[in-house]
Amino acid sequence: MESTSDGSSSARFFDEKNQDRGWAKKVTKRAKGVGRLTILDIVTTEAPLASFLTALDRSSLRVQCTDIAGVSYKFEWASGYENGSQIRVQGILVEGRLGGEEEKYLG
Repeated sequence: MESTSDGSSSARFFDEKNQDRGWAKKVTKRAKGVGRLTILDIVTTEAPLASFLTALDRSSLRVQCTDIAGVSYKFEWASGYENGSQIRVQGILVEGRLGGEEEKYLG
C-alpha cells in the first residue's frame, strides 16, 4: 500500500513490550511540532487501539507505517489524546535499531 497524496499512510502500533496494539487506517505527521516534539494525527476504527493511544502518558511507542516506504516512528515517550474525530499523539523520537534491522525514521 502506498501513502496517500496528503502524505498520510496506514500503520500498526506497538507498545513498550513490542506487543501489537492495533492498526490505524490513517496516520499523518504534522508539519511542525513544538520544539523537539513530533506530532501524529491518527484515524482508527479499532476501539482497543483508540483506548490505548488516548491512555498514553509519557510511554514508549513504536509506529510502523504499512506503506511501501515502511517508515517507523520510535518514541522515547509519547502522550495521546482525543482531538475531534482523530487521536493526536505527541512525543520525543529516538533513533536506533529495532529487532537487529536498520529502521528508517522520520524526524
